[in-house]
Amino acid sequence: MTFYARCVRIFKLKDVKAVEYLRRNVLNRRLQKVIIFVFILSTMAGMLSMPVPAMASAGTFNTTAKVNLRAEPTTASTSITLVNSGTGVEVLDHNPAGWSKVTVGGLTGFIRSDFLRFPISNGAAAFRTTAGVNVRASGSTDSRVVTTVARGSSVEVTEHDPAGWSRVRVNNLTGFIRSDFLTRGGDGSASAAVVNIPPENPAAEPPAEAPAEAPAEAPTTPSEQVILKTTGAINMRTGPSTSHSIIRTLAPNTSVEVLETQGEWSSVRHNGTNGFIRSDLISADGAPASTVVISVMRTVTDVNIRSGPSTDYGVLKAVPANTIVDVLGTHGNWSSIKHNGTNGFIRSDFLATPNNSVELIDWSVARNIIPTGVNLNVVDVRTGITFQLRGFSKSGHLDVEPPTQADTDAIFRTRNGVWSWAARPVWVTVGDRTYAAALNGMPHDMSTIHNNGMNGHLCLHFNNTVTNSQTYQRDLRAAVMEAFYARPQ
Repeated sequence: MTFYARCVRIFKLKDVKAVEYLRRNVLNRRLQKVIIFVFILSTMAGMLSMPVPAMASAGTFNTTAKVNLRAEPTTASTSITLVNSGTGVEVLDHNPAGWSKVTVGGLTGFIRSDFLRFPISNGAAAFRTTAGVNVRASGSTDSRVVTTVARGSSVEVTEHDPAGWSRVRVNNLTGFIRSDFLTRGGDGSASAAVVNIPPENPAAEPPAEAPAEAPAEAPTTPSEQVILKTTGAINMRTGPSTSHSIIRTLAPNTSVEVLETQGEWSSVRHNGTNGFIRSDLISADGAPASTVVISVMRTVTDVNIRSGPSTDYGVLKAVPANTIVDVLGTHGNWSSIKHNGTNGFIRSDFLATPNNSVELIDWSVARNIIPTGVNLNVVDVRTGITFQLRGFSKSGHLDVEPPTQADTDAIFRTRNGVWSWAARPVWVTVGDRTYAAALNGMPHDMSTIHNNGMNGHLCLHFNNTVTNSQTYQRDLRAAVMEAFYARPQ
């Protein structure tokens, strides 16, 4: 093939006649090549200046509520426009756990992904798993595990809710997978290898999803063994950050062998498995090192505040009866407390809940003491409007419904007549104890109570409940903390 033909073929020059003219009419062969080379360079420069194609679309999603289209992926950003519920938007970049870049009505901006749902009709769409994950009988972590699939498995999604659970088919089985463990793609064959991950400790509560990711290799064990205890129900992860998969959830006061401390995280071994735990969640005696207040209590008698959880420890100071203290955690029969800048311990039987006190409790605790099937007295903190809620299902939070039309009307009034996902601070009373919580206001999915004026249910969240969106989880925590700090003094 001639030099000129190669030029035309390699660079696909449009003006082939010009190249041929140069070849025929320029006598000096070396000069021919120089001129052709300059022509090639100018053509390549034109090709490089061509516009870059637009970002590929991830598909058309529907909004699940009236939602802001924002200029940047943050609630602090300017709202470009309001998009009505059920509107189809073209998603350019989809992050199920955060924000999605979308185009709608000729405008481009960002919408929170938990307000988007991918409509699937006439069959199924091919997705793949982003981690080893459980396929469950229903859309709840309390539901029975049908099977477990490995990371990268192809599954057929028949119903997809990016902010919740997706109905899937895998290996001729039907079930549900949390949507934040799914991403678009896969060959649709649903034939990837299935892994069986038995529970590591049947007595302990299992993690939300069972990871197939192998734990990171831990450093060599130091010559002197260091044993510490967990200060609560703690996740043991495959790496030193919350973005790594959960290996298992350890019960409070579980002993672990510490191999190495790496800043905020510690490399540990438990029952022969290596992993990572946050360093501030383990201590020598299992007593919490955290300064987060979990409840407010009062002393029932004159009592000593001690430096440790037994009478063997020294007295830091004595306080009289009816002294208000912040409780940071419990250790056996003792409570870790803070009073006027002093941290110490008081025997738990010398403490009681003060009148009108509001406690801050984690969901890991609340799920065991907040009953279902019972009417709960609730106060909307910002308006003082009271109503009742009845729980019927526990997963990462408590699914609740207003038992009567009057309760539905009261909730509606707290929201100025507009249902929305926005979290509102509330006080929830069970027996003689009151807890800080957050209530969303968008009726959705199933309901068990009829004739209450609401089609669907709401979600009641306590401190550190689990959602599929980190942004929404921060909003929920802010509402819970607002309820706690607004407690009657």
